[in-house]
Formats: sequence, structure tokens, C-alpha cells
Amino acid sequence: MLEVVLWTTAILIGLVLLVISGDKLSDKIVEVARKAGVSSLVISIVLISLATTLPELITSAVASYQGATGIALGNALGSIFANIALILGLATLVRPLKATQAAYKNSLVMLASFFLVILLSTDGVLSRLDGLVLLGSYVFYLTWLLRKHAREEGDGIGRGDATPLDYVFLLLLGLVLVLGAKLVVYGGENIAEAMGVSDFVIGATIVAIGTSLPEMTNAIYGAVRNRGSISIGNIIGANIMNALVVLGVASLIRPLQTGASVLTVVLVLAVMLPMTASLKKTRGLGRPLGIYFLAVYIIYLVLMFSEVEL
Repeated sequence: MLEVVLWTTAILIGLVLLVISGDKLSDKIVEVARKAGVSSLVISIVLISLATTLPELITSAVASYQGATGIALGNALGSIFANIALILGLATLVRPLKATQAAYKNSLVMLASFFLVILLSTDGVLSRLDGLVLLGSYVFYLTWLLRKHAREEGDGIGRGDATPLDYVFLLLLGLVLVLGAKLVVYGGENIAEAMGVSDFVIGATIVAIGTSLPEMTNAIYGAVRNRGSISIGNIIGANIMNALVVLGVASLIRPLQTGASVLTVVLVLAVMLPMTASLKKTRGLGRPLGIYFLAVYIIYLVLMFSEVEL
């Protein structure tokens, strides 16, 4: 019993460190980028999207490095699912979310990213070569995005006065982030073993929800302030990052066996496809769809902890 309390505490402390240090690190990255003279375009498209998924990225990378590939894979896929089914489901209960045509177009990129993951996983593994393909696809996407908005380049150029102390803070916050990830992986592996479930289940549920807390905060805040485009756009960007960058980095460190992920993949499509269709048809997400998302997520949790396999 004492050991379970210890492992649970490790996860909770790790998640707190991930969320707090991830939030502070994302702010510091943007601040240092501006001081260093990086354009507002690169900050908005590249750095902010990267910063909001730092908890998922670091957790999956550390898990993969330590050989806990189930947690690495489950965290990325579970975060994609939680972002839509849980977070957008809750956000729509606060207020129906309205978005722009751009949200629909970017949701197609999200779909394409996820289908690429499925395609590369058909042989039962995401290999290091697959990881390179995923990361290369993200670079291609960023290049296209930057060229599309190239006319904005040069806006918000900083004075180029970042100090060594700024970079020291970045390093220290990064180390705290890694420590948090290590605690989550340690607790997750041991609890999975004690409960008799796979580490993929823990990664896809407990860890995924924890590392998605920054996205949850942003999405619900956007709903409260009647800024549906912020809520939806942040989730779409985070899911593209999870599919291409988080899984890309994790599989590059160590190949990921994907056999346990079929149920998650099926249910992700069960919410991702209706989401994209709704964005095309109504340019938003209504409460009925949000209720459907939450119902699917509850079913998912029951099935996962029942170790149902497809």
C-alpha cells in the first residue's frame, strides 16, 4: 500500500512539475526569442506550438529513452484523444465554439498527420526511419506555413539583447521539465505493473490527461472568453505536434511497438472525423457534439482499464 502511495505521489509531483515548468518555459522561450531578434511570425507558428506541447514531448522522449515505450506511445496518442474528446468536450459545455475557415483547413492537416501515423504503424512498429519521416513531415508543414505567411516576416523583431542569464533560466526550466517527466514515468511504470495493466494504458490515460492540462486550460479559457478559434486552434496545433513531433522524437530514440494502440486509434478517428466535418459544415463545435465527445471518452476509459483489445 505504501508503495502505491509513493508511486502515485511521484506521478502527481511529476505532473505538477511538468505543467508549471512547461508553462514557465514556454513563456521564457517566447521572451528569449523576442530578445534574440526572432520574428513574431516564427514565434507564433513555431515556438508557441512547440512550447504548449513540451510536457508531452519531454515525457514521451524520456519514457522512450528509459525503455518505457508503452508510456511514450500511449502519452502521445492518448493526448491526441484527450485533446478532442475530453478537452473540447468540456469546452463546448461551457460555450459552443465558433471558428474560422482556417480552423477547418488546419484540421485537414491534423487528419493527414494522424493518417500518416496509422500508415507508418501498419507493420506493428514505429521505427527510427518512421520517426524521421514524421519529423520531416513536420518540417515540410512548417516550411509551407512560413512561406504562406511570409509577408508577415519581419514583424516584431527584437533588439537582439538576450543575455546569458536568459539561457541559464531556459536550461534550468528544461531540467525541471525532465525531472517531472522522469517522476511520471517512474510512477506510471510501477502502478501499471501493480494494477496488472500495460504501461500503454497508464500512458494513454493518466499521463496523457496530465500532460494535456496546459491545452485544457487554454481551451476552457478560450470558451469562457468566447474565443472559440483559440480553443480549437490550440488543440489542432497540439495534435499535429503530438502526431509528427512527439511520436517522431520518441520513435527516433527507440522504436515503438504499436500493437496495443488499435483501440485508441479507432476512437481517435471516431472523434476526429466528426470534428473536422463539423468545422467544415458549421465552422464550429456545438454542445451535442461535445456531449458525444465526452461519452466516447468515458467509454474509452472503461475499455482501456478493462484491457479490451481489438
